[in-house]
Order: sequence, then structure tokens, then C-alpha cells
Amino acid sequence: MKPALTYVVLWVVTLVLAVQVVLVLYYFKPEAFTVLNSPPAAQAAPPPKPADSIIAKVDSLRTEPKDSVSFDVKQVTVVSASSDSLKLLSSKLNAEIQKEELLEKKVLTQTTGADSAHAKEIKGTAKLLESMSAENAAKILQNLKLSEARQVLMAVKKKQAGKILSAMEPKLAAKMIR
Repeated sequence: MKPALTYVVLWVVTLVLAVQVVLVLYYFKPEAFTVLNSPPAAQAAPPPKPADSIIAKVDSLRTEPKDSVSFDVKQVTVVSASSDSLKLLSSKLNAEIQKEELLEKKVLTQTTGADSAHAKEIKGTAKLLESMSAENAAKILQNLKLSEARQVLMAVKKKQAGKILSAMEPKLAAKMIR
């Protein structure tokens, strides 16, 4: 896999996981985000809204008087609801991880295929240059990009590569060797 593509895939996976961790933390521990959610000092905090979510239920439990029977029933409800939602989030996270792994495999197979096709092309060009005279092969290599010319030259047999380098301009031959 090409290094840049690897880094992009790793960056995307890391970003997705980081966002999911923040969302899970915000969902279960909203008090950890009090700096973000705190009302200005001049305004009083609004009264809690009706319980539409688990967070609202937990907030209502904190503000209601704690008589033991009703508190225990609500606590059991919240715990079972939160464990169900945790299972749901866990299954969603596993599904996302499987999608990421599938995409990674696809990218890997595509880049591997492209790399092998490029390697075959280099070998074919090297065989073609081996069959030419050193002077003609040197003229052709001088017109290629330096990186491509190096790859082709490394694929040519050493004896023929030496002849081709000796037929090139000395400065260009020196750049090819570096």
C-alpha cells in the first residue's frame, strides 16, 4: 500500500473512532462537558425538561427527592435502558469497524494490483532496452523521468546497465547512480 494512502486511511479510522468516543462520553457522562454546556453566570439554569432520553431521566433522578422505593425502580429502568443502548452502540461500532476493514482490504488489493502492473511494465521496458544497443538505450532513458529511468535501469542486467550508463552524459549518469 502506498504510504500516503495508508496514512489517509489510518487518519480517517482514527477520526471516526475519536468522534465515537466523544459521543459515547457525552452520552453517559454529560457532566464531563460542563465547560461546554454551562450557562452564563448571570442566567439561572433552566428547569429540567421532561424525560425524553436516558440523560434526561438521570438528570431528573438527581433533582427529585430520593425516596427509596421510587428511586430504586427508576434506577433499574435507567440501568437496563443504558445497558441496552450500550449494546446498540457496541453493535454499531462493530459494524463500522467491519466496514472500515473491508474498505482497507479493497484499497490494499487495488494498490497491490496497480503495483504489480507497474512492476511488469518496468520489467518489459528493461528487457526491451537490453535488446538494444547501449547508445540507443541511453538516449531513451535520458528522455524518461529520473525516477522511472532508475527503476528501469535497476531492472536491466548489470553488464548492460553499465554499458548504458557509459553511453549517457556523465552528469545524468551520476544522477542515475545516486
